[in-house]
Amino acid sequence: MISLLRSEWYQIRKTLAVKIQFLVILVISVILGISETGASYSDRIKSAGYNYLLYGGGSLLSSMEDAGLVIILAGLLSCWIISSAFETRTIQEAICYGKSRTKVYMAKMAVYGIVSILICLVLWFAGSVPVWIKYGTGTQDVVGNLYNWKYIAGMVISGSIAYLSIFVICGVVAFLTQKTSVTMGICIIGIAFGFTIIVSILPDSLVKLITYTPIGLYHNVLKLDVSWSDIFKTGFISIIWIIVICMAGLWKFKKIELK
Repeated sequence: MISLLRSEWYQIRKTLAVKIQFLVILVISVILGISETGASYSDRIKSAGYNYLLYGGGSLLSSMEDAGLVIILAGLLSCWIISSAFETRTIQEAICYGKSRTKVYMAKMAVYGIVSILICLVLWFAGSVPVWIKYGTGTQDVVGNLYNWKYIAGMVISGSIAYLSIFVICGVVAFLTQKTSVTMGICIIGIAFGFTIIVSILPDSLVKLITYTPIGLYHNVLKLDVSWSDIFKTGFISIIWIIVICMAGLWKFKKIELK
Protein backbone atom coordinates (compact mmCIF):
# COMPACT_ATOMS: atom_id res chain seq x y z
CA MET A 1 0.00 0.00 0.00
CA ILE A 2 2.84 2.40 0.85
CA SER A 3 4.49 1.74 -2.50
CA LEU A 4 1.22 2.46 -4.28
CA LEU A 5 0.80 5.74 -2.41
CA ARG A 6 4.34 6.78 -3.33
CA SER A 7 3.69 5.87 -6.94
CA GLU A 8 0.45 7.87 -6.99
CA TRP A 9 2.13 10.90 -5.43
CA TYR A 10 4.95 10.70 -7.95
CA GLN A 11 2.43 10.64 -10.81
CA ILE A 12 0.67 13.70 -9.36
CA ARG A 13 3.94 15.64 -9.22
CA LYS A 14 4.49 14.82 -12.90
CA THR A 15 0.95 15.69 -14.04
CA LEU A 16 1.13 18.99 -15.92
CA ALA A 17 -2.61 19.65 -15.76
CA VAL A 18 -2.59 19.56 -11.94
CA LYS A 19 0.41 21.91 -11.80
CA ILE A 20 -1.25 24.36 -14.15
CA GLN A 21 -4.49 24.26 -12.16
CA PHE A 22 -2.58 24.89 -8.95
CA LEU A 23 -0.68 27.89 -10.36
CA VAL A 24 -3.73 29.42 -12.07
CA ILE A 25 -5.81 29.19 -8.90
CA LEU A 26 -2.99 30.64 -6.82
CA VAL A 27 -2.41 33.62 -9.13
CA ILE A 28 -6.08 34.42 -9.70
CA SER A 29 -6.94 34.08 -6.01
CA VAL A 30 -4.13 36.43 -4.97
CA ILE A 31 -5.17 38.99 -7.58
CA LEU A 32 -8.80 38.83 -6.45
CA GLY A 33 -7.71 39.06 -2.81
CA ILE A 34 -5.67 42.18 -3.52
CA SER A 35 -8.58 43.74 -5.40
CA GLU A 36 -10.76 43.15 -2.33
CA THR A 37 -8.50 45.42 -0.31
CA GLY A 38 -9.13 48.39 -2.61
CA ALA A 39 -11.00 51.48 -1.44
CA SER A 40 -13.80 51.18 -4.02
CA TYR A 41 -14.48 47.58 -3.05
CA SER A 42 -14.52 48.48 0.64
CA ASP A 43 -17.03 51.27 0.01
CA ARG A 44 -19.36 48.93 -1.90
CA ILE A 45 -19.19 46.29 0.83
CA LYS A 46 -19.90 48.80 3.58
CA SER A 47 -22.83 50.30 1.71
CA ALA A 48 -24.27 46.81 1.15
CA GLY A 49 -23.95 45.98 4.85
CA TYR A 50 -21.48 43.09 4.45
CA ASN A 51 -18.72 44.52 6.63
CA TYR A 52 -17.54 41.05 7.69
CA LEU A 53 -16.09 40.56 4.18
CA LEU A 54 -13.46 43.20 4.96
CA TYR A 55 -11.80 40.99 7.56
CA GLY A 56 -9.80 37.79 7.31
CA GLY A 57 -12.28 35.33 8.80
CA GLY A 58 -15.21 36.79 6.88
CA SER A 59 -13.30 36.79 3.60
CA LEU A 60 -12.28 33.17 4.15
CA LEU A 61 -15.90 32.26 4.89
CA SER A 62 -17.01 33.91 1.65
CA SER A 63 -14.40 31.98 -0.34
CA MET A 64 -15.44 28.65 1.17
CA GLU A 65 -19.11 29.25 0.42
CA ASP A 66 -18.57 28.89 -3.33
CA ALA A 67 -19.43 25.19 -3.44
CA GLY A 68 -19.98 25.12 -7.20
CA LEU A 69 -16.42 26.18 -7.96
CA VAL A 70 -14.75 23.70 -5.60
CA ILE A 71 -16.90 20.85 -6.93
CA ILE A 72 -15.90 21.76 -10.49
CA LEU A 73 -12.24 21.72 -9.43
CA ALA A 74 -12.68 18.36 -7.71
CA GLY A 75 -14.49 17.03 -10.79
CA LEU A 76 -11.59 18.03 -13.01
CA LEU A 77 -9.12 16.40 -10.64
CA SER A 78 -11.11 13.17 -10.59
CA CYS A 79 -10.81 13.14 -14.40
CA TRP A 80 -7.06 13.84 -14.41
CA ILE A 81 -6.13 11.58 -11.51
CA ILE A 82 -8.55 8.64 -11.78
CA SER A 83 -10.32 8.51 -15.15
CA SER A 84 -7.15 9.24 -17.13
CA ALA A 85 -5.43 6.35 -15.32
CA PHE A 86 -8.02 4.01 -16.82
CA GLU A 87 -7.60 5.49 -20.29
CA THR A 88 -3.81 5.07 -20.12
CA ARG A 89 -4.40 1.59 -18.63
CA THR A 90 -2.29 2.38 -15.56
CA ILE A 91 -4.89 0.90 -13.22
CA GLN A 92 -5.53 -2.15 -15.39
CA GLU A 93 -1.80 -2.92 -15.58
CA ALA A 94 -1.34 -2.51 -11.81
CA ILE A 95 -4.11 -5.04 -11.20
CA CYS A 96 -2.72 -7.41 -13.86
CA TYR A 97 0.67 -7.32 -12.09
CA GLY A 98 -0.89 -8.55 -8.85
CA LYS A 99 -2.01 -5.40 -7.03
CA SER A 100 -5.37 -5.92 -5.37
CA ARG A 101 -8.28 -3.79 -6.50
CA THR A 102 -8.83 -2.68 -2.93
CA LYS A 103 -5.30 -1.25 -2.56
CA VAL A 104 -5.36 0.38 -6.00
CA TYR A 105 -8.75 1.94 -5.23
CA MET A 106 -7.79 3.20 -1.78
CA ALA A 107 -4.45 4.63 -2.95
CA LYS A 108 -6.07 6.52 -5.84
CA MET A 109 -8.91 7.83 -3.68
CA ALA A 110 -6.54 8.89 -0.89
CA VAL A 111 -4.23 10.87 -3.18
CA TYR A 112 -7.16 12.34 -5.10
CA GLY A 113 -8.81 13.48 -1.86
CA ILE A 114 -5.60 15.01 -0.51
CA VAL A 115 -4.83 16.89 -3.72
CA SER A 116 -8.42 18.16 -3.99
CA ILE A 117 -8.38 19.56 -0.45
CA LEU A 118 -4.90 21.11 -0.88
CA ILE A 119 -5.99 22.95 -4.02
CA CYS A 120 -9.15 24.13 -2.28
CA LEU A 121 -7.07 25.44 0.64
CA VAL A 122 -4.95 27.40 -1.85
CA LEU A 123 -8.12 28.81 -3.40
CA TRP A 124 -9.57 29.83 -0.03
CA PHE A 125 -6.49 31.21 1.70
CA ALA A 126 -4.70 32.85 -1.24
CA GLY A 127 -7.67 35.15 -1.70
CA SER A 128 -8.24 35.96 1.96
CA VAL A 129 -4.61 36.50 3.07
CA PRO A 130 -4.33 39.98 1.45
CA VAL A 131 -7.53 40.98 3.29
CA TRP A 132 -6.11 39.55 6.51
CA ILE A 133 -2.88 41.50 6.10
CA LYS A 134 -4.64 44.84 5.51
CA TYR A 135 -7.65 44.64 7.84
CA GLY A 136 -6.80 41.91 10.34
CA THR A 137 -9.15 39.38 11.88
CA GLY A 138 -11.83 41.83 12.99
CA THR A 139 -13.93 41.99 16.12
CA GLN A 140 -16.67 39.71 17.41
CA ASP A 141 -19.46 42.21 16.75
CA VAL A 142 -18.51 42.24 13.04
CA VAL A 143 -17.31 38.70 12.23
CA GLY A 144 -18.94 36.75 15.05
CA ASN A 145 -16.93 33.79 16.31
CA LEU A 146 -14.58 34.06 13.33
CA TYR A 147 -12.58 36.72 15.18
CA ASN A 148 -11.06 33.77 17.07
CA TRP A 149 -8.37 31.66 15.35
CA LYS A 150 -9.64 28.49 17.03
CA TYR A 151 -13.07 28.84 15.46
CA ILE A 152 -11.51 29.71 12.10
CA ALA A 153 -9.37 26.56 12.24
CA GLY A 154 -12.38 24.49 13.26
CA MET A 155 -14.45 25.90 10.41
CA VAL A 156 -11.72 25.18 7.83
CA ILE A 157 -11.05 21.63 9.04
CA SER A 158 -14.70 20.64 9.41
CA GLY A 159 -15.66 22.44 6.19
CA SER A 160 -12.88 20.65 4.31
CA ILE A 161 -14.09 17.27 5.56
CA ALA A 162 -17.65 18.19 4.58
CA TYR A 163 -16.52 19.08 1.06
CA LEU A 164 -14.50 15.86 0.93
CA SER A 165 -17.76 13.93 1.37
CA ILE A 166 -18.82 15.44 -1.99
CA PHE A 167 -15.41 14.95 -3.59
CA VAL A 168 -15.42 11.21 -2.94
CA ILE A 169 -18.63 11.01 -4.97
CA CYS A 170 -16.68 12.42 -7.93
CA GLY A 171 -13.96 9.86 -7.24
CA VAL A 172 -16.43 6.98 -7.21
CA VAL A 173 -17.99 8.23 -10.45
CA ALA A 174 -14.53 8.25 -12.06
CA PHE A 175 -13.87 4.67 -10.97
CA LEU A 176 -17.20 3.43 -12.26
CA THR A 177 -17.31 5.26 -15.61
CA GLN A 178 -13.59 4.86 -16.43
CA LYS A 179 -14.01 7.63 -19.02
CA THR A 180 -12.75 11.20 -18.68
CA SER A 181 -15.56 12.76 -20.70
CA VAL A 182 -18.33 10.89 -18.88
CA THR A 183 -16.80 11.65 -15.49
CA MET A 184 -16.49 15.33 -16.34
CA GLY A 185 -20.10 15.49 -17.49
CA ILE A 186 -21.51 13.79 -14.40
CA CYS A 187 -19.33 15.61 -11.88
CA ILE A 188 -19.37 19.11 -13.30
CA ILE A 189 -22.87 19.22 -14.74
CA GLY A 190 -24.67 16.62 -12.68
CA ILE A 191 -23.17 17.28 -9.25
CA ALA A 192 -22.15 20.94 -9.30
CA PHE A 193 -25.30 22.24 -10.98
CA GLY A 194 -27.60 19.38 -10.02
CA PHE A 195 -27.09 20.02 -6.32
CA THR A 196 -28.00 23.68 -6.77
CA ILE A 197 -31.17 22.80 -8.65
CA ILE A 198 -32.19 20.20 -6.07
CA VAL A 199 -31.79 22.63 -3.19
CA SER A 200 -33.70 25.37 -5.04
CA ILE A 201 -36.75 23.20 -5.84
CA LEU A 202 -37.07 21.41 -2.50
CA PRO A 203 -39.76 22.63 -0.10
CA ASP A 204 -38.58 24.34 3.08
CA SER A 205 -39.62 21.31 5.16
CA LEU A 206 -37.02 19.17 3.36
CA VAL A 207 -34.19 21.68 3.07
CA LYS A 208 -33.18 21.04 6.68
CA LEU A 209 -32.67 17.35 5.89
CA ILE A 210 -30.21 18.33 3.15
CA THR A 211 -27.85 19.70 5.81
CA TYR A 212 -27.27 16.11 6.97
CA THR A 213 -26.19 14.94 3.51
CA PRO A 214 -23.03 15.76 1.53
CA ILE A 215 -25.05 18.27 -0.49
CA GLY A 216 -25.49 20.60 2.45
CA LEU A 217 -23.17 19.56 5.27
CA TYR A 218 -20.74 22.42 4.62
CA HIS A 219 -23.51 24.95 5.31
CA ASN A 220 -23.49 23.91 8.97
CA VAL A 221 -20.05 25.40 9.61
CA LEU A 222 -19.78 28.14 7.00
CA LYS A 223 -21.36 30.87 9.11
CA LEU A 224 -20.21 33.69 11.36
CA ASP A 225 -21.74 32.23 14.52
CA VAL A 226 -20.23 28.78 14.03
CA SER A 227 -20.02 26.81 17.29
CA TRP A 228 -17.96 23.85 18.45
CA SER A 229 -21.12 21.77 18.32
CA ASP A 230 -21.49 22.64 14.62
CA ILE A 231 -17.83 21.87 13.96
CA PHE A 232 -17.72 18.47 15.66
CA LYS A 233 -21.14 17.34 14.45
CA THR A 234 -20.43 18.30 10.85
CA GLY A 235 -17.01 16.65 10.90
CA PHE A 236 -18.39 13.43 12.40
CA ILE A 237 -21.32 13.12 9.98
CA SER A 238 -19.05 13.93 7.04
CA ILE A 239 -16.59 11.18 7.99
CA ILE A 240 -19.44 8.67 8.15
CA TRP A 241 -20.58 9.71 4.66
CA ILE A 242 -17.01 9.46 3.34
CA ILE A 243 -16.64 5.92 4.66
CA VAL A 244 -20.04 4.82 3.35
CA ILE A 245 -19.54 6.33 -0.12
CA CYS A 246 -15.99 4.99 -0.45
CA MET A 247 -17.00 1.48 0.65
CA ALA A 248 -19.97 1.47 -1.73
CA GLY A 249 -17.66 2.56 -4.55
CA LEU A 250 -15.11 -0.13 -3.67
CA TRP A 251 -17.80 -2.83 -3.60
CA LYS A 252 -19.00 -1.80 -7.04
CA PHE A 253 -15.46 -1.42 -8.43
CA LYS A 254 -14.64 -4.99 -7.45
CA LYS A 255 -17.54 -6.21 -9.55
CA ILE A 256 -17.20 -4.17 -12.73
CA GLU A 257 -15.27 -5.29 -15.77
CA LEU A 258 -12.12 -3.31 -16.50
CA LYS A 259 -12.22 -1.92 -20.02
